[in-house]
Amino acid sequence: MSRRRASRSRPVSSLDVARRAGVSRTTVSFVLNNAPGKSIPEATRARVLAAARELAYVPNARARSIALVRHRTIGFFIPHAGYVSSDAYVHRIIQGMSPVLNKSRFRLVVQALAVDQRNYLQVARQDEVDGVVFMNAHGGDRGLQELIDAGLPLVAIGTLADKRVTQLDIDNRLAAAEAVRYLVGLGHRDIGMVVHASLSYLAARDRLAGFRAAMAAARLPVRKEWIRVADLTEQSGYRAMGEILASRRRPTAVFASNDVVAYGALKSLQERGFAVPGDVSLMGFDDDLLSRFLKPQLTTVYNPAASIGAEAARLLIGLVRGTPMPPHARLRTSLVVRESCGRIG
Repeated sequence: MSRRRASRSRPVSSLDVARRAGVSRTTVSFVLNNAPGKSIPEATRARVLAAARELAYVPNARARSIALVRHRTIGFFIPHAGYVSSDAYVHRIIQGMSPVLNKSRFRLVVQALAVDQRNYLQVARQDEVDGVVFMNAHGGDRGLQELIDAGLPLVAIGTLADKRVTQLDIDNRLAAAEAVRYLVGLGHRDIGMVVHASLSYLAARDRLAGFRAAMAAARLPVRKEWIRVADLTEQSGYRAMGEILASRRRPTAVFASNDVVAYGALKSLQERGFAVPGDVSLMGFDDDLLSRFLKPQLTTVYNPAASIGAEAARLLIGLVRGTPMPPHARLRTSLVVRESCGRIG
């Protein structure tokens, strides 16, 4: 019996061929377009050609034109442009990417995109990039979907629901839960959270889920008036903390799920006369450079941004060259204890 073909409700894509052959989408493009200078094992080439015949695949001209021309250029696309100037996390990622790209003689183009921008594929063509490292992905991003459908080599920093994309992330739930467990271990029972971004971002949802899970495990209530959502900026952290402090009772500790938001939260606390950690303990997330120079120095979760950048560059170069890459990789986080969290009782 022959294997079932891809659904006829849509055209067969190169992804269907890649799945059938057990290779990357980029490898499919190299084989079917007979790209020059690419060393593809004969067994792999035969599997791709057999899969294409079985599925009656007709190559997409747009994706094919992208695959055939190489410019030794990698794009780093960052939706929500304000994030680039305010968050050292982005710069640490670039710091990690640069030596890997330099060693392989690839050029890096950074694109800080508007949060509502959707023409990512057009930007990729204008910059003549061979592939894209993409961060800050969020639900319903049509521009990202267009990049995926075009077959451009792509690595997402973060976790996407669409498993067709090579993804690189940390375990946001586990890291957030460990941060909250640390606060619980200090004796805190009244704990709030400033979520760093809209819940359309999967990382924000996961960090909130980790917070809730740790609170539930400690049999502590989660008060909705102590949960506020920021928008990746210091100003939004300042506002969110003000809203928490305006509630009838105040928490003894607050987990801000990135350091930039925590900076705004700290300023809000100090301007209102609250001592940190004497009155309210404050936990961050990311371990940006500035966090160790605050007063008090920020206790936070170390997010290995430079290592993420280096690994993202390595994965993307592999995809561009037609090398199969793991679909999902995770790097480890750790707690960095400084001065902003104190013991209760």
